[in-house]
Amino acid sequence: MQVTDPSETKATQSQPAFPTAVVKQRSQALLAGSRFWWLALACLILAIGLVFWSMPSGGTHIQIHFPKGHGLKAEDSVRYRGIDVGVVQTIHLTDDLDAVDVHVKLFPTAKRLATEGTKFWIVRPQLSISGISGLDTAVGHKYIMVQPGPADQAAARYFDGLASPPVDQGAGSGIEILLQADTRHSVNVGSAIHFRGVDVGRILSVELSPDARLVEVRGKIEEAYRSLLTTEAKFWATGGVDFDFSLTKGLKLDTESLDTLARGGVSMLVTGDGGPVSPGHVFPLSASPEEDWITQANNYRATSADLRGAINLTASWTESGMLGIGKRKRAEHFTGIGIQTSGGPKVFYPSDVRASAESALDDSFEIFIAGTEEILTATAQGKALIISAGLSAESATNLIAEAEISESVQPANWIAVRKSLDSDVFHHLPINAANIKLVRQDDDTHYWIISEFTGDRAVWHGTPVLQSSTSRLVGILIINDLGTTVHPIATVVVGESTYRN
Repeated sequence: MQVTDPSETKATQSQPAFPTAVVKQRSQALLAGSRFWWLALACLILAIGLVFWSMPSGGTHIQIHFPKGHGLKAEDSVRYRGIDVGVVQTIHLTDDLDAVDVHVKLFPTAKRLATEGTKFWIVRPQLSISGISGLDTAVGHKYIMVQPGPADQAAARYFDGLASPPVDQGAGSGIEILLQADTRHSVNVGSAIHFRGVDVGRILSVELSPDARLVEVRGKIEEAYRSLLTTEAKFWATGGVDFDFSLTKGLKLDTESLDTLARGGVSMLVTGDGGPVSPGHVFPLSASPEEDWITQANNYRATSADLRGAINLTASWTESGMLGIGKRKRAEHFTGIGIQTSGGPKVFYPSDVRASAESALDDSFEIFIAGTEEILTATAQGKALIISAGLSAESATNLIAEAEISESVQPANWIAVRKSLDSDVFHHLPINAANIKLVRQDDDTHYWIISEFTGDRAVWHGTPVLQSSTSRLVGILIINDLGTTVHPIATVVVGESTYRN
């Protein structure tokens, strides 16, 4: 038996016990050891994002070669339709010191401008007898103006800038013609082409013919007046001033306009029903009109469309006088559309003309054919946009046949038709296809919005709208506080009810 010495046991118990370290295998992942790594990574990503977002957005870089700089500087803007679409980055002289090269960055939203055919020019103050332009740059920065080229052209990066604004700036589409004369006749670039005093086009260039035997004047007729350009169109120069002096009447001066006086001009008339012309058609340019041109032009009608369908209507009612004392008779003239339907002749007119019935006394509101005593009885009311009523045989003249209602929904060149109150003469107002926008409400209903319409509601509200090329009925013209629209009269509802909005 082993005996332990008490003194040794006591000594052993008095010595402190040391802890034993626990060793663990550390993860090799960089971010697994501390959450501070996650915070550092998040800060790094945020910094990269801020730097990326603060960098200028990309764009299309182009170079424009101008004859002169006209005080243009870096950071000046490039504008189209009154807004900035780019910025000038650098501008410097060419190596031969004969011109300047301007480096421009177009914004991403304006990359469509970097195509062949796009025109650039520097806007600067210009003063002439015909007007003032570029006045905003007199005390401010110069800028480059843009006129886009055709949409189907290829992309381009190098352009030759114009020394002055193009004469057809903002003119839109049209047809180019060539006038030939034995002398210039005071016609200049930018001169107007007039039709009965109305500007219908511009002169684009004045040059000698290749054989130098004639002067060739290149002009452009606006698309809205293209129907005037036929093989029977006549042109003559109108520059200068005509003087007429007599002892009884004194001195009389005659000129088209101040612009014509300053830059000359060209006038045109159409003397008969000629055929259509293609772009580049050559016309002679006379020094003055021949005597029979005016007479022949007075017998010419600009459209070949069959003008019909408009019926003059009158709304009549009685309402209380001022302060409720007495009564007064009221009347309003407007237009409807006469259609020969399978159910008999009918007239269609806007329902909003019946709003006056709310103030009418004793059911005095009536609508009748203007110039007659025939009262119309509506066959559909309520929320209908168009109201229909039957017509008597006496009033059923110049109607549109049911089969002549167009089913096409695509915008085209149209005309609004009205009839004189005191005669059987019809008048028309052109509606250009470029100003028409189709609006579909659902698969079965639609209408068109007309922009830049200049007709007055009192004259054109409720008039029929016909296709210029086929004379078919498109719909009824509605003019109200919401604007100008054309609503169709669907074939399936003609003769029974009305088209509802």
